[in-house]
Amino acid sequence: MPVLKHPLSGAIYTAREDGLVEVDNNGLKGLFHFDGRHHSGELRHADPHMLLWLAGPQLPAESAVRINRPAPVPQPEG
Repeated sequence: MPVLKHPLSGAIYTAREDGLVEVDNNGLKGLFHFDGRHHSGELRHADPHMLLWLAGPQLPAESAVRINRPAPVPQPEG
């Protein structure tokens, strides 16, 4: 399961198998949908960008190929 630590708050964001994101912020926990909707738990707010990054729609594996940039031009030696 992917896990990210928020750079400012230190909250731990964990993507779950069911598509929800568990957020643990100093002992307060909550579950959220990728679009920011609260699902359950005492913690009722989370960073929407972190939620989307972890559990939002993902690009297919073949999209990792560089198709929009030209190949690097070799430089002459010397």
